[in-house]
Amino acid sequence: MKSAELKKTLERFDKKELIQLITELAKLKKYNMEWLEIEFQRPDELPELLEYYKKKISRALDSNDFTAANKAISDFKKASPDREKLIDLMIYYVEQGTEITLDCGDMYEDFYTKLENVYIDAIKLLNEWGDTKLIEKFRPRMETLINKTEDVGWGYHDVLWDWYDELGISEKEE
Repeated sequence: MKSAELKKTLERFDKKELIQLITELAKLKKYNMEWLEIEFQRPDELPELLEYYKKKISRALDSNDFTAANKAISDFKKASPDREKLIDLMIYYVEQGTEITLDCGDMYEDFYTKLENVYIDAIKLLNEWGDTKLIEKFRPRMETLINKTEDVGWGYHDVLWDWYDELGISEKEE
């Protein structure tokens, strides 16, 4: 069924039927309930939303489940228009992964590649937005990551360092 067909069908439902349908969808899959909870968030609840997704990322990375960790970022993007909190969450992801390698020892190459990708995406977004206050707010955390990774293998430190050098450089300056 296409979106237009779905919309036409739903328009024929009364309020009670729609409530029943939505409730059944929410019960069907955990993700559906989470999505509804996000949709119903008020702006004053965004700090709680950020913490919720940080916990999801932490649990996922502790389980070496990068798919779930990446999905948490993707879901947060859909749930919140707050750029600052999005970057906070992305940096948190890299910080958590870095702490894992510092606690457990050298990991495998793909582990670092996945962390690097989120770090790079955060820098690209910051540069794309061009918000110097936001860039300067997150610069210390990104620099701390570089300092912590000096002895980490697989070129992780070098990639972070190279991309950190790009922070705040617009395409016009390149």
